[in-house]
Amino acid sequence: MPLGIEDDPRNIEAMLRGMNSNLPVKRRTLMDYAENGGDTFDTRSGEKVSFDRSGIDYLFSVCTDQERLLLRLPILVATDTSSETGGWKVDGTIESAVVSRILNRRVRSEDRIFLYYPDIVALKKLIPGLVFTVFSP
Repeated sequence: MPLGIEDDPRNIEAMLRGMNSNLPVKRRTLMDYAENGGDTFDTRSGEKVSFDRSGIDYLFSVCTDQERLLLRLPILVATDTSSETGGWKVDGTIESAVVSRILNRRVRSEDRIFLYYPDIVALKKLIPGLVFTVFSP
């Protein structure tokens, strides 16, 4: 039986596209969600994903006014291909600052925070439905 293009291990781009099909088409700011509601977003695969409003409320309570205006949701956690130990990372100055504060972790670079699997689990428990993983080569 032939493999589908997204299952063919020789076609890395197609495989990653399939793995990242759950990512949002458009990311709105925390302030936009807080003011305008609509606790959903559309994914690249065409699905409409909803999330619990408690995550918005929690983030609103821990963010500064500037972060509320600039933080785009959901927060994307990407594979860290530079890591020898198989870690993860959150890129972006605002995103890193917020995730650092939520997890009580130190930021080593202003625009990036490195995470491990237990950090992702904790983050997803605190803001369910608002953390998505991105697989990158």
